[in-house]
Amino acid sequence: IRAHSLLRSFPEVIADRTAVTGISWGGYTTCLVASLDDRFRAAVPVYGCGFLHEGESVQKSPIDKLGDRRDDWVREYDPSSLLPRCRTPILFVNGTNDIHYPLDSYQKSFDVVPGPKQMRIEVKMRHGHPPGWAPQEIGLFIDSHCRDGIPLPRPGELKREGDRVRLSYTSDLPLTAAALHYTSDGGLRSDRTWQTLPAEVAAGEVIAPAPPAEANTWFIALTDERGAMVTTPVQFEE
Repeated sequence: IRAHSLLRSFPEVIADRTAVTGISWGGYTTCLVASLDDRFRAAVPVYGCGFLHEGESVQKSPIDKLGDRRDDWVREYDPSSLLPRCRTPILFVNGTNDIHYPLDSYQKSFDVVPGPKQMRIEVKMRHGHPPGWAPQEIGLFIDSHCRDGIPLPRPGELKREGDRVRLSYTSDLPLTAAALHYTSDGGLRSDRTWQTLPAEVAAGEVIAPAPPAEANTWFIALTDERGAMVTTPVQFEE
């Protein structure tokens, strides 16, 4: 936050057009600072999220080892405690099989954000800096808020109708593709295999086959003519 204040003081910086992004623990920190500093126009945490003290994150074990300090740490430093106050427009970027920031913790983090939010989940996205800075959607999202750029597509409401799923959407550019991604595997989320079914793009609507009855986790991806991809929130079946 102090670094942000310093940057905003430079004459070559447009003070009210700043954004923040980070990868892995940097994404985790992005969640924290975007929740505390409302001067940012946009935030993009890559992989990072909260609720690491729950579920399958490899971070859970060292958090549990904090012993009687664990609850204090979660309250003061886990993004789950701060994201409920995040009003900065935020794009969550992650993969389906991340061992540090698993999908259930990721979706919980997304859900508690009250402000503008979008999501980009890539099947089997690797964890690391090169794959973390590769998605063009990071820059496109920030440009849409800081430089009057064209926004990413915006998924709307999901509706299941028999053997189909309908998804409304809005987009400043035509969509060129859509797909439903799902997994029916059990066990660790980082080890699950994902399947993909093509979806039909219509005017203001995507029509996808319903996920198979055995599917336990699924979402729909939308891609516009730039190749920019966004996804719906992740759906979890009981």
